[in-house]
Amino acid sequence: MKKQHFREVLKRIWKIAMPYWAYSKERWGSLILLAVNIFVMVFQTRVGVRSTIWNRDWLNAFQTYDAQMWKQQIVVFLLIGAANTFTSQLNSYIQSWIQIRWRRWMTARYVNYWLEGSTHYRMQLTGNETDNPDQRIAEDIGQFISYTWLYSFSFVQNIINLVTYAMMLYDLSLTIPLMLGGKDWSFPGYFLVISVIWAAVETLITHLVGKPLARLQYDQQMYAANYRFALVRVRECSEQIALLRGEDVEHGRLMKIFGDVVVNQFRLMGRNLFYGAVQGIMGYVDAMGYTFLLGPSYFYYGAISGYGVFQQIATAFLQVVTCLKWFVTNYSTLAIFVAVIDRLYAFNNNYNRTIDIVENSKIKLEEGDEDQIVIKHLDVELPTGKLQISANDVTIKHGEKVLIKGRTGAGKTTVFRVLSGIWPFGEGEVVLPKGKKVIVLPQKPYFPIGTLADAITYPEPAGTYSREEMVKALQLVGMADYAARLDEEGHWNMMCSGGEQQRLAIARALLFKPDYMFFDEATASMDEPSEMELYTMLNEEMADATIISIGHRSSLAQFHNRTLFAEKEPDGHYLFRENYHPEDEDEEEPTQPVR
Repeated sequence: MKKQHFREVLKRIWKIAMPYWAYSKERWGSLILLAVNIFVMVFQTRVGVRSTIWNRDWLNAFQTYDAQMWKQQIVVFLLIGAANTFTSQLNSYIQSWIQIRWRRWMTARYVNYWLEGSTHYRMQLTGNETDNPDQRIAEDIGQFISYTWLYSFSFVQNIINLVTYAMMLYDLSLTIPLMLGGKDWSFPGYFLVISVIWAAVETLITHLVGKPLARLQYDQQMYAANYRFALVRVRECSEQIALLRGEDVEHGRLMKIFGDVVVNQFRLMGRNLFYGAVQGIMGYVDAMGYTFLLGPSYFYYGAISGYGVFQQIATAFLQVVTCLKWFVTNYSTLAIFVAVIDRLYAFNNNYNRTIDIVENSKIKLEEGDEDQIVIKHLDVELPTGKLQISANDVTIKHGEKVLIKGRTGAGKTTVFRVLSGIWPFGEGEVVLPKGKKVIVLPQKPYFPIGTLADAITYPEPAGTYSREEMVKALQLVGMADYAARLDEEGHWNMMCSGGEQQRLAIARALLFKPDYMFFDEATASMDEPSEMELYTMLNEEMADATIISIGHRSSLAQFHNRTLFAEKEPDGHYLFRENYHPEDEDEEEPTQPVR
């Protein structure tokens, strides 16, 4: 987080908040509620002004022993109390209503940003500016709306109060002299001038003392989010940790991450201690200031007629000072607000940068009328710009079974990402068949938490397929026992072994009936006989489908009629070369570059 000028902070608030109030379909309803809210705020201020007049008359009634005025003020007090109670509750309800509408729209917008076009994946490749995007969506949006609403309308209410009480204070300064040292120092509006200077000095002091709070609050949110993420990671990988007896290491690692939370919290506490002490001192100064200014006029010169008038001036003076000190009063929470703004702004920036990278990618994916995949020329790069793997003139026709082999880290999986349209780094031209169904099965499949039916039909709804189709798919992949558990809910990534997860993923592919299947070591967790059984089944059940497999076992070759090798070139990157395996084993073609 960089230190930002006030104008930059306002610019960021506007950029984040403006889309809802300018473009959303819900804005008109919220604008109507906003107008009602402002009307109620103005009414509340008028009630507050009437309260100061009531307070003056109430105190004067006691001072002058005026029983009739005392009775009148009891009725006025009840009316003011009823008005205050009603308007405050109505205001709170309207504000909460608008915030819910705003948060619902903004959350949907940011979730869409995150998920559309695999942006959630690409944002991880463009840098770490957006750490813990889940926190930014789940927490920061709510905080942004709450703080924006609080400060926007607190500021509007503050302006209304300032204008109202400043006018009252100005009028009072015309009739009440400022007697100090036996001399009248008053001039028209002298109380306003004093209150402005008073508030300006206190605001400057508060800013100098409190400005490190924004950085500390930002760090605290980041450290806390990192700690939560680490805890979730341990829960997700609990089996692996338990098998490796890694609990002691994880304990030390978690406590080290939590240590950042604790250390920064102490820094925050220290700064808040200093800030709070300064605020406390200024509070006492405010409370006594008007007494020192008005005391001589009231006690020694009799220039103020009655204690009620004295109290009215004091109330108006404190209201004006408080309004002018709005920045001071909200400084500590403004620091949190600035940190929230920075995190959401960083999310927006990373999203926009990701979109720019995709739109300016030199990898061109086109759709062709022929039922085949054609890689005319492809250079796949890492996000750093380093060339990882290349392919030239590769054609994979419909129905072919192609095995891709090569060293770990050669870039085989990255080529799958390119063909799937989620990897933008590189240069080249790829033609994909138009209107064909494609599925990619990674080594570690994903299953949503829910029923087994939800897991094997993902990303389609479970109702897309009949129960008979799901049972048959489970039987074909050797998991007939699971057919009775289709309605059972669970965390299937945790409940199933690696081999079982891969079987369920293949069941998903059988249901989907794709034209092209990409297997990224999708059977690597199985034993070799099970792997052979599944490939035999796939060649029978999906004989017309194109299957492209990444694998290292030599036994896979018998299930594929072509093999592409990722071989290392002298300059360090890899190049796809092809080796044909004809039916006659005596016939051999030498390894050659793909043309």
